[in-house]
Amino acid sequence: MSLIVTLYVPEGMVIAGDSRLTLSWTNKTAGGDQLHMISASDSNTKIFCINQRFGIGTFGAADIKGVPIAGFINQFVEEKITAQTTIDQLPQLLLDFFGMKYDYPAAHFHTIGYSHEQGISVPHAYVVNIAARQISRVNAQQQEIRYGAVWGGETEVLSRLLNTVRMFNGKDWVETPVTPIPWNFMTLQDAIDFAKYAVRTTIDTIRFQQKEKTVGGPIDILVIRPNEAPDWIAKKSLVA
Repeated sequence: MSLIVTLYVPEGMVIAGDSRLTLSWTNKTAGGDQLHMISASDSNTKIFCINQRFGIGTFGAADIKGVPIAGFINQFVEEKITAQTTIDQLPQLLLDFFGMKYDYPAAHFHTIGYSHEQGISVPHAYVVNIAARQISRVNAQQQEIRYGAVWGGETEVLSRLLNTVRMFNGKDWVETPVTPIPWNFMTLQDAIDFAKYAVRTTIDTIRFQQKEKTVGGPIDILVIRPNEAPDWIAKKSLVA
């Protein structure tokens, strides 16, 4: 599992994710199937900059036929991406590449980028579910641009923090409604701060919980803005 967080605000878009690679397998025992899970690496890449124009984040299936999914991204770029590729084509290209050829794995992607429409830079943010063969544009509704955020993978911590919850007040369970976040007033720096907060808070919370540590390692953060080169706000590097 992983956590990928994508924000789309008026100044630009941000995509962030952790670096943990978790392996799981099942052994058959006399008492039934026994699930095993280990943290195999904290240097797995889940955020990618494509052709210096688009951002991609991946979560869900950690591998395809025993090879980490990150290892397929360069192949995907070489086979599917050209100088003429547009952001609205990118989700379908991902679905085509990872679909029938690899038996539609349980992999998910966030994609972000801008297209030029009637001389204006228009933001596009998509969620791609390979196994379900679904593509959803999440930052537009009825042709109108919407600002907000979407996250996928290990979302329990954020859901408890940011959604309506029920709390026991001594007698009854009472709903504590969600306090809205004014996404449309967020600056790009606010969006970067939120992305880091979301991933870091999840890492720090599950560290103390009695559960699998499926999110961890360095946090990579990529920013995409109209008419500018992508910015790596945070990106792990190779060291000796």
